[in-house]
Amino acid sequence: RVVKDILNNCATSFQCLPFVKLIAVTFLIFNGFMLASAFTLYVIVYYVYAGDWGKGGTLLGWFGTFSSVCTLCAVSLTTWVSTKLGKRKTFLIAMSIAIFGYFLKWVGYNPNQPYLLLIAAPFLAFHLGALFTMVPAMVADVCDLDELQSGTRREGMFSGIYWWIQKLGTAGASVLSGVLLVWTGFDVKFGADQTTQALFYMRICDVGIPILTTAIAMYIIATFDISEDKAFDIRQQIERRREERRKADQRVEEDRRKEDRRK
Repeated sequence: RVVKDILNNCATSFQCLPFVKLIAVTFLIFNGFMLASAFTLYVIVYYVYAGDWGKGGTLLGWFGTFSSVCTLCAVSLTTWVSTKLGKRKTFLIAMSIAIFGYFLKWVGYNPNQPYLLLIAAPFLAFHLGALFTMVPAMVADVCDLDELQSGTRREGMFSGIYWWIQKLGTAGASVLSGVLLVWTGFDVKFGADQTTQALFYMRICDVGIPILTTAIAMYIIATFDISEDKAFDIRQQIERRREERRKADQRVEEDRRKEDRRK
């Protein structure tokens, strides 16, 4: 019976269109990022540094460290902006900045000026920084909507499904990245002598995949119809319903006590 209840709740969760949209958005952006990141090291080593793993690893380390610092700043900034513009608008702005960052990343892959790549980091920081700040907050709004419609609070189920889908996608991205790397024509036995075509396709995958997946995700979010005003109204309705239930329970309890005293 427990398994049956879980499966029924899962099926009900997938019937909630706003929740499905948020799953799709996170799946697209996060796994697009994971696919692209698999190419970053290879592009740096084989395109920027012509096969020098030492210099390539150093640049990747600096790029990763700087990106982490920028992401902390991006999280704080997107949180503040969302209080002014709302979560959906903030998300769309942040993803637009991230797409611009990927174009800068293409420019930053410069064998003559390797550290030019760092200019893309502050813009790319908004990619995952905004994703995991804004979307979970939107999931909370979906939980409120679901409670209003069904009368049941099921944030545990929504959260479990949300993160399970992302783990599943991450596993798939790990496999697909290897397939794509082979598709580009990369061959480790060539060492520093990779073909020009292979290096070009590797950069296309590194930059183009996240741009494409992010653009699709932005379109989906643009159709997400739980605005800040609607979310606030839903919350007020839930609070009123809870208060009515509390009063009803109190009346039932008072009636029971009166009946007990009569006996």
